[in-house]
Formats: sequence, C-alpha cells, structure tokens
Amino acid sequence: MKEPAPMKTPVSQEALVIMARYPEEGAVKTRLARDLGPSLTLRLYRAFIDDLAGKFGTLRRPLIWYYLPESSPFPQLFSQRYPCRPQSGSSLQERMLRIFEELFGEGCKRVVVIGTDVPHLPVKAVDEAVALLGDSDVVLRPSSDGGYHLIGLKAPWDLFSGIPMSTDRVLRETVERAASLGLSVHCLTPSFDVDTIDDLRRLSEFLETTDDPLPRTRQVIADIEKAKG
Repeated sequence: MKEPAPMKTPVSQEALVIMARYPEEGAVKTRLARDLGPSLTLRLYRAFIDDLAGKFGTLRRPLIWYYLPESSPFPQLFSQRYPCRPQSGSSLQERMLRIFEELFGEGCKRVVVIGTDVPHLPVKAVDEAVALLGDSDVVLRPSSDGGYHLIGLKAPWDLFSGIPMSTDRVLRETVERAASLGLSVHCLTPSFDVDTIDDLRRLSEFLETTDDPLPRTRQVIADIEKAKG
C-alpha cells in the first residue's frame, strides 16, 4: 500500500513546529535509556508526543510535526489528524534551517520550533514567543544545560550552520551569531529539557507543583516510580 503523502498545512501568519523522531525502541532518548532501559524510555517518549499533541494540537495556531526518519509512518500516529512533514537534511542544523525556509517560503511570518523533550512547556511560553516576534527578530527559551529548547524567528536566518549542537555552547554561540547578523534577540525565562535520568527526576518534581494535565507522561512516571518500589 502506498504511504499517504505528507499533509500540508494552510498558509498562516504563524506556526508552531514540533520536531520528533518516530517512536521505536532503542532509537529515542538514548541517554535516558542508559538508566531507564529502552522499553520504558520508549513508553515515556510516546507519552511526551501524545501529551504535546493534546496540549498544542487543539489551539487555533497551526501545529506542524516534522519527523524522522523520513520513511517512517509517523503521520499514522495521529491518524492524519495533524499536518506531518518529513525532516530533510544531513544534520540537525540543516534540518532546522530547512524547516524555517520551507514555512517562511509558504507565507508564514512567525515560526516557533520546539522538540519533544519539553512536554511541560506551557502554552503561554509559546504565546509569549510569538508575541515577542513582533519586536524581536529571534526568541529563545534557554535550557539549563546551555542550549535552548524553543526558538522563534520571523525570517529564515541561518542561526544553525556551524553551531555545535548538543553542547553547553549552543545558546551562547547562537546569540553571538544573531548579533553578528544584526538581529535582536529576546530570551525567555530559562527552564529544562528531558535528556537524562536527572532531568526526568526534575520533571517528576515539577509535575508535583503544576496543574498541567500531561496524563500520559504522569502515568508513565508513576509506573517508573512504582517499579522502583
């Protein structure tokens, strides 16, 4: 059977993109899997995807999933409910740039990109990022590890090529690149993303103090805690 073509989304003034990988055991959150094991890690990753879809997929702002691998049946996870497009490019830097180039080329004016490792990201943070793009060229939400887990642009500037991703220099060098291009940058209140077992503990503690539903994520975390005895 022929795979369905990637869904396109109508031209909009703004869009939220979530970059994701098709959930397969051993292929997602490998750093976390060293401590949690591949099976539980897969359940948690799928919970992140489902909860992000539940949180952002019901808003008026278009949500577009960009996925890897390109040949995976990622759109079937949602039964074609959301626009899903394959990522293209040989590196994360190239893939991110192409996402911005594609959406701005289709008429978007403000684009915000996040990953799947921030299920706890509040809707208001995305709303704030979009609003700030009215006056700022670039909006970033820093991560505690020296990177960022949200980037918003109002034009497809290349803030990615040559930047060493997954290092503690990502945020600093991205801000420096923006400055070299004469772009204004606004950084939101820093938070964290979930890459390691310590990050997962932090997420668990965070969820004890918030009313963010995240039903699937909460259930998997509860199962993990129960298994630990």
